[in-house]
Amino acid sequence: MEEHGNEFVGTVFVLPESRSFELKTTLHGTPVTLTGTVSQQLAAQFAGNLAAGAPIDVRQLALQPRRVEVLTREIHERHRAPRKMHFLMRVIDGA
Repeated sequence: MEEHGNEFVGTVFVLPESRSFELKTTLHGTPVTLTGTVSQQLAAQFAGNLAAGAPIDVRQLALQPRRVEVLTREIHERHRAPRKMHFLMRVIDGA
């Protein structure tokens, strides 16, 4: 298993109740859509928990492109195709 974090700029759509996200961005000039899970700390910020940090209004995220940090976990299992899981860790220039 390998993990690496990347910063992306793109349009972020978040479903806070299911803790899932969709990020529309470009990689090497090609449009890409990344889907995955929102981290627990970021989900707490979306819920308005002040202990997790400044609250973030989910409705404002998709209005303009945002810079976000996404953790990508590549899982290699024997006798199976490798797969990637994405986790939205941080909204760097939040609403």
